[in-house]
Amino acid sequence: MNTNCFRAAALVVGLSVAASGAALASPTSPFKAVYTVRKSGLPLGDAHFSLEPGKHDGCYVYAGHAKPNALVHMFLGNIDDETRFCIVDGAVRPMYFRHHIDGKPGHSYTLKFDWSAMTVRYHSENGDTKTYTLKPGTQDPMSLQIAARRWLADANSGTGAQLPTEHAFTLADDDGLQTYRVNVTDAGNLKTPGGTFDTVRLARTGQHHHALTFWLARNADWIPVQVRRLEDGDTQYELTVQSLSRSDG
Repeated sequence: MNTNCFRAAALVVGLSVAASGAALASPTSPFKAVYTVRKSGLPLGDAHFSLEPGKHDGCYVYAGHAKPNALVHMFLGNIDDETRFCIVDGAVRPMYFRHHIDGKPGHSYTLKFDWSAMTVRYHSENGDTKTYTLKPGTQDPMSLQIAARRWLADANSGTGAQLPTEHAFTLADDDGLQTYRVNVTDAGNLKTPGGTFDTVRLARTGQHHHALTFWLARNADWIPVQVRRLEDGDTQYELTVQSLSRSDG
C-alpha cells in the first residue's frame, strides 16, 4: 500500500476556524480538525490535526495523525507529523519537525533547527544524519503550511486588498532545501460536510511528479476545505474536512 495518501494528509494546511460564517481568527489560533482521506471515492481512513500553544509565549505545536481504516491498516501503519515553531519578528520560525511512519524507519526522520548557527540537522530513525545550511525564512513541511496561511492573511488585510497571485517559500525536508513556489486563483464556492465556502485554489507551480492542490476558505481564515494529491497531473487522493473546532486563544 502506497503511503502517499497519508503523506498528503500530513501536508494539509492548518485549520483554525469553524464552519461558514464564523468570525475570522489568527492563523495561529488553537484548533482541532478531522479529514476523511479517499481514493477514487473510496474511504481510506481519517487524518486528525491540532494546533496548540507551546511552552513559551509566541510558540506553537502543530501536529497531524493519519490513521488508516482496518483494511488499509493491513498494509500501512499510522503516520504522525509534528512541528514546533515560534513567531519571531512577525515570521514563522520552525524549531523542530518530526515525521514518523509505523514500521518504516527509513522514511521516518526529525529536523532540528539551529538558527544561531543557521543550520538544520536531519536524523532518520535508521541512523542516517545530514546537516543543511539554512536560508532566512526556511520552513519545514508543517510550518510551511502556517507560513502560507499567514502570507494570505497578511496580503488580504486592509481596505481594498486583492488576492495575491504567487509566492516562493524555502522548504527543508529529508531531501534538503528547495524552493517551493505556489500560485493562487479564485475557485468559487465549494460545498463540504463542514459547510459551503468561498474558496481560492493554492497549487505548487512547475513540473513535479507529485503535487498538492488546496482549496482554502477566503471567508474562514484560509482554512483548507479540500486537498488533492496529484501524480503526473491525475488526482490520486482527496482529503475533505469532516469536522473542526477552534478557540479564540
